[in-house]
Amino acid sequence: MCLSIPAKILEIKNNKAIADFQGKKQEVGTNLVKDIQIGDYAIISNGFIIKKISAQEAEEIFKVINPVREKEGK
Repeated sequence: MCLSIPAKILEIKNNKAIADFQGKKQEVGTNLVKDIQIGDYAIISNGFIIKKISAQEAEEIFKVINPVREKEGK
């Protein structure tokens, strides 16, 4: 089973992007979603962007996967 998590897109070059996973940066593929732009949030799975999401959706997911972090105000 694989966990797909949201990340913010920081850079895009050709078919690759730099995604920020709450402080950890990673290169990901953009081949599957063509309308992605810098500043967008996206769901990443197996090193590829699979879906563009809103900032609100990303925050809701972060609250679920990081409940302790939310309580600490980080």
